[in-house]
Amino acid sequence: MLVLSLLFLGIGYAASEDFAVPGDLDGDLVVSTEELESAEQDQKAGKITSEELEEISHISQNYPKSIVDSAGKKVTIYKPLNKIVIFNSETVEVFRSLKAQDRIIGVGKYTQEDSAYFPELSTLPGVGSVWSPDVEAVLDLHPDGVFVYGTFMNTSVDEIQETLESADPNIVVVRVDCFVPESYEDEVEMLGTVLEREEEASEFLEFYDECLNPIETVVSGLDEDDKPAVYLESWVDYRTATQGAAWHDKLVMAGGENIFGDLALSYTDVDPESVIERKPEIVIKLCGAGGLNFGGYDEDDNSEMATLRNEVTDRPGWDGIDAVKNDQVYVLSNDILGGAQHFIGVAYLARLFHPDLFADLDPVALHQEYITRFQGLDLQGVYIYPEMPV
Repeated sequence: MLVLSLLFLGIGYAASEDFAVPGDLDGDLVVSTEELESAEQDQKAGKITSEELEEISHISQNYPKSIVDSAGKKVTIYKPLNKIVIFNSETVEVFRSLKAQDRIIGVGKYTQEDSAYFPELSTLPGVGSVWSPDVEAVLDLHPDGVFVYGTFMNTSVDEIQETLESADPNIVVVRVDCFVPESYEDEVEMLGTVLEREEEASEFLEFYDECLNPIETVVSGLDEDDKPAVYLESWVDYRTATQGAAWHDKLVMAGGENIFGDLALSYTDVDPESVIERKPEIVIKLCGAGGLNFGGYDEDDNSEMATLRNEVTDRPGWDGIDAVKNDQVYVLSNDILGGAQHFIGVAYLARLFHPDLFADLDPVALHQEYITRFQGLDLQGVYIYPEMPV
């Protein structure tokens, strides 16, 4: 559909000279030893600058390089990717963790809309979303790399990739999620390789492990009876996460038992009565999207979260639920449970689920370190209500 629309509009995008590999003389996209020697002679003759020779030498020594992206596709990169468009904000966030945000020249709709968290990136040219991509805008930017989801919205993303590669085969398309716990570390390492930010990736993953390893150690030793029964609800009433959903995985990582973990629909609406019947000991209500778009990094007032919590606890029949009787109903911003910083949300949940076992765990301090050290921000916000117990 996207390819046809481009043809219908009469838009032609020929491969740009911007995509040529510096120093490649025979068009095979590889700088051979002979071609490097030729570049050295050109530099001595004053035909190219020393900076240009340095670039050619770097490419000759380090490229091409191949990776397998999160869609299982082999991707070969022939030169550094310095002009990159990113559709998903999760990947934008990881770029910033790796100190590579200066490579980004275009962003998706949701990065543009989140000026509080992406102040320096939200003003970049927009390319739409994976639901409604503006492929013309992408091509007008002449990127050498485009990053889209790896396993999410596959039909739409497949179409975006096919359209871009048909319009200009020189564009490198990389599929990566940056929100799925199971693949997150591999993706960070892969991005470190692609961006030549291996040291930054190693530093960030060391922090990531410092956040999660203590939790994993404790949780792995728990009996099932030691795990609280948890009902997690999205910003849509009675919509929850089940097997195969990232929210479910994070809940389990934190040492909780998902009361709807026996279902196999990833995300599904459940009957209100079934929530009562399954007797949750802890309730997590998410906000930060849809009709509950409050809380998070662009808020300093938790009054809406407090009102939401009261609405949840006042639901018919909920006065008999242990979570309500024992004051264990929390409103949590999806800013810290979804996306690239899901591990911060897991730390918050672990402290809620097992306050005695994680008495020394300080999610707030970990959260602040992540924001300042890896995101380069000085932000306050409201992420959980009631506030995390000290």
